[in-house]
Amino acid sequence: MKRKNAFLSTLLLSITFVAVISSCKDPLNINDPQFANSSETQKFLKIAETSSSVSSFTPNYNEEQAMALAGTMGKDLYPIRIGQKMKLVDKNLTLVKDSTTALGTLVQTFEGTLIIEGSFQQPTIGIRSHVDTTIQKSFSSTITRKIQFKKVANTGNDTLDWKVNAISLPNGGTTGDNIQIVRIILTSQDGTEIVVEDPNAYFFKVGKENSGHDNDMEDDDDKDNHGLEEGFEFKEHGWGNLLTWYKKNQPVKLTVEILSKSSDPDFLTVTYGAMMNGNTGTKEKFDLVSSTQVGLTYKKVYERKWYTNSHATRMHAVINALPRSVVYDTETSVEEKTWGIPYRVK
Repeated sequence: MKRKNAFLSTLLLSITFVAVISSCKDPLNINDPQFANSSETQKFLKIAETSSSVSSFTPNYNEEQAMALAGTMGKDLYPIRIGQKMKLVDKNLTLVKDSTTALGTLVQTFEGTLIIEGSFQQPTIGIRSHVDTTIQKSFSSTITRKIQFKKVANTGNDTLDWKVNAISLPNGGTTGDNIQIVRIILTSQDGTEIVVEDPNAYFFKVGKENSGHDNDMEDDDDKDNHGLEEGFEFKEHGWGNLLTWYKKNQPVKLTVEILSKSSDPDFLTVTYGAMMNGNTGTKEKFDLVSSTQVGLTYKKVYERKWYTNSHATRMHAVINALPRSVVYDTETSVEEKTWGIPYRVK
């Protein structure tokens, strides 16, 4: 039985802006799309990348190093710190637009290393565990997200005339079907629930983004995220509104439903709080609530609570789901599924 303890994950993330819009009266009719040329697409890609609502996914996906885990671990190999280091190697934006609105599908490709630092010695209660083994595993992952743009000016410069209006949940991962994320439920402090089964069909309204930072000031364009502009009607396209504007230091209960081919508990974590300016995030392990066999697979429910930041900001919480063997068996290659949750702290 071969085992080691180092896990550096190589993730290939490919995010493609896919525009899927129906309805004959819609200016973004999928039957007659207007695909932007390469130069124009690059301008819209730049607009997306300068939006903190979009870019905040990366520092919570690229953990840079093995991170200490909150939550109980399993038996046999005892991971102490786990993390993944991601490198963006490719990105592609497909854009469909008219004179005032645009919908893109962004695909990013990442190469990463999964890093596991731990020990084969069972920890003793009250005594701090020491790392005696480090294992690194490489992998590739593809992440997809949709982005809505709206025109806000007429200077003739696309980077000034357009802004990001709303973004879907990013999702994807490696190849393989041993584990799948099928649903998440976000429960806020007042008991309000948001159920998401199709991450690319739920959109988070960005609001007004200030250059360089967010603040607590509100204006008429930045009061809430309950409505999107004309051309982006949710009901016509079957889209959902991701109402994830939270207060500071607010607890949010996160429930994740998994389909797994293994009866063993899976390895689910959520990373949040990391920012592009170098602020480190927190990585926590989900608790298994229930497991039910359905044919040849197991339907499992996991729960975890996370807390929003203490200052106004735009963030992502990133869920990574791996089969248990990826973490506890040195010979098992990396299989990982990822969903990101955009949110704003006001």
